[in-house]
Amino acid sequence: MHQGCDGGFAKWPPIATEINILGYVQSTEQPFYSHDIGRTFTLNGRIYKMNGDTFCNDAGVSSNTYQIIPNRKKPTEAFFISAKRDGYVNPLIDVNDEEVQYLRLPQNKNKRMAFWCFGGVVEFSPGLGWAWYQKTIISMHNGSQELIGVGLARISCDADRLSGELSSVRMPGLMFLIGEPLFGSFSALLHDDTVYLWGQKDNDVFLARVPKSNCHQRQLYQFWNGREYTSDMTAAASVLQDYQQGQFFRSNMFGPRFPWVFVGCTRYADNQVMMGAASTLEGPWDPHPLFQAECIKQRSGYQYCMYAHAWANDLSKPKLLLSWCDPWPGGVIAAKVHFATEASFHWVDIPLYRPSGRFYNISVGE
Repeated sequence: MHQGCDGGFAKWPPIATEINILGYVQSTEQPFYSHDIGRTFTLNGRIYKMNGDTFCNDAGVSSNTYQIIPNRKKPTEAFFISAKRDGYVNPLIDVNDEEVQYLRLPQNKNKRMAFWCFGGVVEFSPGLGWAWYQKTIISMHNGSQELIGVGLARISCDADRLSGELSSVRMPGLMFLIGEPLFGSFSALLHDDTVYLWGQKDNDVFLARVPKSNCHQRQLYQFWNGREYTSDMTAAASVLQDYQQGQFFRSNMFGPRFPWVFVGCTRYADNQVMMGAASTLEGPWDPHPLFQAECIKQRSGYQYCMYAHAWANDLSKPKLLLSWCDPWPGGVIAAKVHFATEASFHWVDIPLYRPSGRFYNISVGE
């Protein structure tokens, strides 16, 4: 493939010079289960991938599953390690006794409950992480959804477990309810012993922070009001507008001027991978379109859940592993993206490779 950059920090605004679609992130040694989300995290040095609804073929639907990626050099090789003999994959976060009784009521027989972790898992101590999940009730009759709020679960990985199997404990109640920004369900990260977490309300994304060991204590959360952090959640200021999913992370790829990076997708169903950079976690953020995500199993369709996977790259280099989701019956697609640099930039025709063997060219330049 042609290269459009060699060495130096990535140019801002970002320009993709090479996009290599690697395929679905799921081992060929196991049955292919259609699923979405695909956000990765680390616990005890192991790499995991968090999924949403996972269609286990004839065994049913699991609302949240995880896979382990044992080799950093093979980012598309992800294995389910909690599958049962019948093929069903156990959810990482499951219903409690009260919710089981609710679902057994006659009027709820065609409902199921989902716990989706769009914000990922934040490791706050070796082998221990926090996961904020969206609690949602779904009608199996027409697919309608009722979002209840955001809960918190502690995720653990015993270092003695060679398999890397995870377990979870849900904290009592919910952290944030409908009508409030759903902090943690959009994105979360750890920086200087503090967890920063983003959440949506209507079309806006808001920012909060909390000490890493106190994420279960709602009264200790503080909210960014555009100038400073305050305990008054009603004063929270929007930091992004009209974004569906995304991820904030630290990176050197744009140099010391912009140490914080955002990758995500808008609410407009336009399949655009958007990228932003800022000098501080609080922004301001001004995301730019990077490229349009491609399907694999379908000729067209809504692509969503755009995420970056920092563990797969040296983030001082102008390249990044990104992923997005194909609608059912697809899965999570990974792509290695190279960027134009400040040091060397010129016009090129960029081939975007697809597993089908087809290419198409796009021109990039200043």
